[in-house]
Formats: sequence, structure tokens, C-alpha cells
Amino acid sequence: MSEQDPRELWSKSIQAMREAVSRSRCLAEDVAAISFSAQLHGLSVIDKKGDVLLNLITWLDLRAGPQTESIDRVIDPYDLYRRTGCPPICIYPFAKILWLKENRPHILSSAYKLLSAKDFVLYRMFGEPYLDRSVASGSQLLNIERLTWDERVLEALELPADSLPILCNETETVGELPTDSAKRIGLRKGIPVVCGASDASLSSVGLGAVRPGMGAINLGSSGAIRIASGRPVLDSSEEMRFFCYYAALKTWVSGGAINNAGMLLQWFKDNFGSSETMESGRRGLDTFEIMSEEASRVAPGSGNLVVVPFFSGERFPIRDWNTRGVVFGLTYAHGREHLIRALMESVAFTLRSIQDALEEERLSIRELRIGGGGARSTVWRQIVTDVLEKPVARTRVEEASALGAAILGAISVGLYDGLDSAVKGMVRVLRRETPRARASATYRKHYGIYRELYRICQPCFRRLSS
Repeated sequence: MSEQDPRELWSKSIQAMREAVSRSRCLAEDVAAISFSAQLHGLSVIDKKGDVLLNLITWLDLRAGPQTESIDRVIDPYDLYRRTGCPPICIYPFAKILWLKENRPHILSSAYKLLSAKDFVLYRMFGEPYLDRSVASGSQLLNIERLTWDERVLEALELPADSLPILCNETETVGELPTDSAKRIGLRKGIPVVCGASDASLSSVGLGAVRPGMGAINLGSSGAIRIASGRPVLDSSEEMRFFCYYAALKTWVSGGAINNAGMLLQWFKDNFGSSETMESGRRGLDTFEIMSEEASRVAPGSGNLVVVPFFSGERFPIRDWNTRGVVFGLTYAHGREHLIRALMESVAFTLRSIQDALEEERLSIRELRIGGGGARSTVWRQIVTDVLEKPVARTRVEEASALGAAILGAISVGLYDGLDSAVKGMVRVLRRETPRARASATYRKHYGIYRELYRICQPCFRRLSS
């Protein structure tokens, strides 16, 4: 179970905008537009009065796992993927609606609108639930080619289209900042409010990865790898190993998001990182910087230690909410620094498995751009570079999704004429890492072991879950 109160998301959005105005010290009259980046896959329910009937069920919520396994009762899983670009996974609202029908039918019977995070915020601001097609494409309810709500999918759910948000273009101005919101934020009323897009897609935009051959990696609490294309690209395999979402301005992104990335290091810190925490206090550094230093003292391969990192289930390229973590190859020669590095390497292996699936569909990757908190770690960036065997570039703005929203806002008000010119004007590369041949050779061997380990352990994961 993982929920957020939409009313708190509304108040925190106002607070965040107010703090942004204050900290930037910009003049209110200099703000050209407000543009949104927003989380994917959430589902909340409101009634006709606007009261919240159901908190936002987030992408981390696993309660719809059983419904995912029985999706074929209402629609063919690959047909669902072909229509929406979303594989049958419990993170999507499609499965969550099935869960509601079975477990909270009274909520659906009283529902006026089914909303995600952004459209609830815009509903509170304007009285209408506007939603861009980028976030909508992560709902498993939008047709990925026509970019309209898919009639066949809604029919399978017995869901009326008017219970869903009003679809908008990502650079569309949905309204002008109302007086009451302007006062709370500290801005002038009448500023154009741009719908924006999803955090995943805008991460690619904010990293400058919008041209064919340019990929984007997010290395945060969770992780992702995506590649842009001028058309929807799906996995021809019925394994459905990657998604395809609409990004913005006739650009789609194919790729995969992973549950287990920076949270693995957070787990180590919380449970075993007392010495790193003490050292960080003594030296005035962040604990994760100390952990990265320790990992850098270990050679690639972590002394033949291999981790299967699926501590909280996984969604790409496998779809298995039963899976767990495995630490394989432990000896008395291993220390905490080996485990830290092996955790970092395991994240890169998962990203590599998604990259392989993308390249099988001829989505070749020439260079990757990397963002997120994990991108601060030089050793982790180099691990990703060596495992994926692609050049990896870090850009100046770490919060690439926020920059991506600003880019769409700038295009909307006419400061740039399109993505290419906006990216050229607003994205700056700080440095690049290139693959090292010897390290990549080591990682190819360990990557094979990693993949085989999951296959061997999969039956045991299911036995543990039952």
C-alpha cells in the first residue's frame, strides 16, 4: 500500500512555488509562465463536490498485483499493450481500477472523476481537471497512436470517458493564474499556466535527450532508461519488456523504469551504514559521498559479488511483483565496500537489460544523458558507462524534469520555436564518461550471471510470496 493525500499535494505545490519565487529572488513581473512536471501512474477519485473519495494510489502500490495476473479475463494483455504502450503491470491505473471494482466498489459508484496528481492540482486551481497526454499515456487508458482515450480499453473496464480528465496538449495554456493562487504564491495574477508533461518524459527533455540516438537515464530513488523517437515503438516480443509513452511535441519515449535504484543504497545506509554516517559527520560530507568513496576502492566486479536488486519487486524489463533481492558469491574476503559497489553495479545491470530490449527493436543509442541524485557519484556514473558500454554525459541541472517543464513553458510563450532550439539554449553538458574496455569485459560476464540468477531464483521468489 502506498498512498498520498491529493489535498496535501495541492498545498505542497503552492508552497513549492512560493519557495521557488522567494529563493530565486526574481521579480513577480519577470515570471513568464508556470509549467508542470508530474508523477505518472497515480489514481485518485473525487465526487461532484470535489471531495476526495480515494487518496492517490501511487506507482509504488502493489495491491493490484493479483488483478494484473487476471487481466486476460477482460482484455488480451498484448492487445492492451499494443493499444496503450503499457505492459500489464500493477503500477498502472487500469489494474488499480480492477482492484477498486473488486475491493472498493462503493467508491467507483460515487465517483465523478478519476484523477492523477497533476489534474487534481489543476482542478483545485481552475475548477476543471486538465491533464496532458504525456501523463495520460502512463495510465494504460490512452491510445498511444491516436492520443485519445482508448474506447476498447474503457469498454473492458466499463468506464465512461467523461469520468476521466480533460486532455490537453503539453504546451497548451490551460488558464491564467487566479487571484487567490497568485496571492498564496507571491506572483501576479494572469500568468499563463501551461499543462506541461510527465516527470519521466520531461527528464529526457531536461537532459537534452530528444533526438534519435540520444538516451536518458534517471538515477534517483528509482531509476529509468528511455530513448526518444518520432513515432511509437513497442516491443515485438510478448514479454513486453519496455513501455512507450508520449513525451511532448510529436515525440515518444520508449524505455523502462525500475523500482530499485538509489533506494538500495538508502537501505544499506539505514541498516549497515553507521560507520559511514559517523565518518560523514566528522568530515562534513554527505553519507552517500562516503559510500561512493568506499565503492571506488573496489575493482569492477566487486570481488565476484553479484546482486539481484529486486528488493521491492520489479516492473521492467521483468514484470514480477513477487521477486526479491539476492546477494550471491559472498566470501570472508568481502567487506562493506564490496556490497556497496555490487549494489551500484546491479542497478546498471537492470538498466542494461532494458537497453538490450530497446536495441533489439532497432532503437540504437549513440549517447546517454544522466540525471538524478545518483548522477552526483562519479563512481556510479562510470559503472553505468562501463556496463551499458555507451558514453554517458552529465548535465548542469540535476533536476532535469523541472528543467524540462521550464523548457515546455518557454516554448509555450514563444521564447523558442521547438524542442531542438529550446534544448540547445537551455541544456548544458558538464562532463562525459566513456566506457573502459577491461571493465566492460568484466561486467559482460557478471551481467550474464545476474540474468541467470534471476531465472533460477524466480520459482523460489513465488514460494516465498505465497
